[in-house]
Amino acid sequence: MSVIVRYILRELGVTFLLGFVALTLLLLIVGVVREALENDLPLIYVPYLIPPVFASMSPISLPVTLLLAVTVFFSRMSGNNEVIALKALGIPPKIFLMPVFVIAFFFSILGVGINELAITYGRQGIEMLLHSAAEDILMQKLRDKHRIETKNNLVTLIVQGVDGQGRLLYPTIMLKKEAATIEASSAQIKIDVNENILKATFFDIRVTGAIKYAGGERTVEIPLSDFFPMRRVNSPSDMGLYQISKERKITTGQVEEQRRIIAAHRTFGACMGSIDAWATPLVEDAKKKIRKLQTHQVKLSVEPPRRWATGFCCFFFVWLGAPLAIWMRKSDFFASFFACFVPILILFYPLLAFGLIQAKNGALPPMCVWTANVAIGLIGFWFLRQIHRY
Repeated sequence: MSVIVRYILRELGVTFLLGFVALTLLLLIVGVVREALENDLPLIYVPYLIPPVFASMSPISLPVTLLLAVTVFFSRMSGNNEVIALKALGIPPKIFLMPVFVIAFFFSILGVGINELAITYGRQGIEMLLHSAAEDILMQKLRDKHRIETKNNLVTLIVQGVDGQGRLLYPTIMLKKEAATIEASSAQIKIDVNENILKATFFDIRVTGAIKYAGGERTVEIPLSDFFPMRRVNSPSDMGLYQISKERKITTGQVEEQRRIIAAHRTFGACMGSIDAWATPLVEDAKKKIRKLQTHQVKLSVEPPRRWATGFCCFFFVWLGAPLAIWMRKSDFFASFFACFVPILILFYPLLAFGLIQAKNGALPPMCVWTANVAIGLIGFWFLRQIHRY
C-alpha cells in the first residue's frame, strides 16, 4: 500500500504543480494587465502589482487546479484499467482514494488562509498601490488626455498642458455641486495619502456660475475614492476574520447603547406622564440605527462561514472529481474534467450565490452558505458508491 500511496501522491503532485503554475501565471498576467489598463498605471508601478494580484488570484486557481490534477490522474488510471487491477488484488477504491481526500482536506484549510490573504493583502495591497501612485496616475492622464473626471462626474478638470515641474497650465475645473467653473492661469496638485484626498490649488482664478469673482487662489479637495476603487471600511467582505470578530463586539455594543437610549427616553416620558415620548424623533432615529446595525450584524455573522465554505470547496471538488473520473473509465481527461466542472458551474456556484444572498438578507441562517458544498458532496457520495459496487 505504501508503494501505491507514494505513486498516487507523486503523480498528483507533479500534475498539480504544473497546472497551478500555468493557471496562476495566466490569471496573474490577466489581472495585472487589467488593473494597469483600468487605472492607467505607469509602467514603473506594474511590478509592484504582481504580489497583491497573485494573492487575489490564488483562491481561484487553487481549487480548479486541484480538480484538474485529480481528474487527469484518475482518468488515466481508470482508462488504463489500473483501478480494476487494484480491485482484483482486493484493494477497494476507498483505500487509494483516502490519501487524496486527506490531502484535499489540508488544501481546504490552506484555501481558507489564502482567501484571507486575498482580502487582507490582495485587495488592500492593490488599493494602497493605486493611492500611493495616485499623483503619477492623474498627472499622466492630464499629460496624455488633458482631462480627468471623477467616477460620479461631479468634478471635471481640463488642462491645456503640464510643464516639466508638474504645474498645470491654464486649468479649468467644473464643480457640478456648486454649479461653478474655475479657470486659472496655473494649478498644483498634491495628494494627501493619510487622508486620501487630492488637493488642487488654483492660482490667479476666475470663477463663473452662481457667484462670480476673479483674482486670488483657491484649493479644491476631492476624495481619492472618487477616482480610484476604495475598500469599503465597514464591509464584512473586505475585512479579515480577526477584524470581523472585533467588529461584531463593537456592533453589539452599539445596538445595546441605542436600546438604552430608547429605554431611558421612554422611562422619562412615562414618569412625566407623556405618551408622546414613546414616538419622538430621537426614539425613531434610535430604532433606525438599530435596524441598520442589526443588518450589519447579520452580514458579519455570514462572512466567517462563507470563508470556510469557499475554502473547503477544494475538498468537495476532489470528493466529486475523483470518483467521477474513475466511474467514467475514460483516459481522455478533458472529458472527465468538464464532466466534473459542468455540475460545479450549474450547481455549485449558483447555490453558493443563492445561499449567500439569502443569508445576508436574513432569510436563511448563515450556515446555509454550505448548501453548495453539501450538494456537491451528495453527488460525489453517489459516485463513490457506484465505483465500490461495480
